[in-house]
Amino acid sequence: MSVHYCGYEWLKRTYELDVDSPNPVSKIGGAKDSNSRIFRPEYQPDESLAGHLLFALKHENLNLSILKAVFNSCDRKELELWISTNPQGQQTRRAWFFYEWLTDKKLELPDADTKVRYVDALDEKSYYTGEKVNSPRHKVRNNMPGVSAFCWLVRKTPTMKAFDNKDLHQKMRDTYSSHPMLGRAEAFLLTKDSQSSFEIEKEKFDNRAVRWMKTVRAFMNSRLDDSKLFEMQRQLVSNPDNGWRKDFGWIGDRLPDATPLPEHVSAHPESLNGLMDGWLKSYSLMFERHPVAAATALAYGFIIIHPFSDGNGRIHRFILHQLGKVPVSSELLENIDDYITSLKKLSAPILNRSEWTVTAGYNIELINDTDDLYRYADATDQAEFIYSCIEQFVSHRLPQELEYLTAFDEAKRIIDEKYGMPDKDLTLLVNLCTQNNGDLSNRKRKLFEQLSDDDIAFAEKVIKASFSDYFKMTNAQ
Repeated sequence: MSVHYCGYEWLKRTYELDVDSPNPVSKIGGAKDSNSRIFRPEYQPDESLAGHLLFALKHENLNLSILKAVFNSCDRKELELWISTNPQGQQTRRAWFFYEWLTDKKLELPDADTKVRYVDALDEKSYYTGEKVNSPRHKVRNNMPGVSAFCWLVRKTPTMKAFDNKDLHQKMRDTYSSHPMLGRAEAFLLTKDSQSSFEIEKEKFDNRAVRWMKTVRAFMNSRLDDSKLFEMQRQLVSNPDNGWRKDFGWIGDRLPDATPLPEHVSAHPESLNGLMDGWLKSYSLMFERHPVAAATALAYGFIIIHPFSDGNGRIHRFILHQLGKVPVSSELLENIDDYITSLKKLSAPILNRSEWTVTAGYNIELINDTDDLYRYADATDQAEFIYSCIEQFVSHRLPQELEYLTAFDEAKRIIDEKYGMPDKDLTLLVNLCTQNNGDLSNRKRKLFEQLSDDDIAFAEKVIKASFSDYFKMTNAQ
């Protein structure tokens, strides 16, 4: 049976667009595989710009990269003719809206009839959206989760809907509220999250990390802007950029002759003002929308753009925490291979389409226009991964860490009542014992020469009793 490509793939091939194929590719006929979706013959669209645009908008996932490339390549008169022959059609008005939204150019068409009902730009049953803003010209409700300069999409897949139905954020709030010292519990978990974020980067938790924690606490409940992002980088690195990155950037390895071997190519430095302006506008739009969709799109978008020469990873994880409302760095560290895979899924298409030369200083220099690769993406896979980390935190780590705090306070109180130790020494004793299932190792015994063997035995007994439930929880994993 012959194969006929439809929708975005037909448009890509017909207009010879330098963009990735949609996933899945739509076909009439042919064998089904993981990268294609087969439609019955009656779905065959007209072999025209209008026919395949209509098919794409009705039957395929929205692909902003392909739409923009089509609009920049097609005959706008042909587009105007199609829209003018059916000005009340929902898909024609959506196509019209997307043309003017993506290209910032105006078609030679009169405004839509005021009697026509509004249609959503993005299907709210299928996507996490932004707040609706009416566009009277098109009679389209602009509910895009971003602006044309930066807009990453997250779909409402069965997996995402299942997570939504679990109401994990409410479960987290209920668990927190049951703890007698709510503020201390949140501060404790914020500290552990910051430690894990540094550990992911394989960096020591030093005085710089302490400064970073203070910055995180200061900015956690306020909206980010460029000045706050610059300040965050200043607290993280010894040689900050004092603005956006000025040089080309990449992540990867080097060949023996020092030639760069990138695994990720950062956005062109001359494009950062426009990309980050779009990112910040999208951040403001999505600040109080769906926490996981917003956190994923914006945090992953940030690290893929890589606006700084250093510190991007920790700021990315801060954004995940701030917008997602859950500290997930410990879960990312625990699932580090899946985390790296989630990043590589977004880096790979950019790497494949980036062309560069090696500079005299053994850096890379981009020689083709890749801006839209950073501007538009589908982050659904990443959102599903982040949601799984949130579930892991809420179901396991949060109760475990709150039990730790309760046990810690109890053990300290009982030991202090008997010996009246300085708080820093008592805290150290409890910490060292809990790291070894309640026993103080012989190597660490010399740190507490003021205590007799009987004193140590008493402390170990108290710690084991206080932490019995905590040890059961951790040893069961």
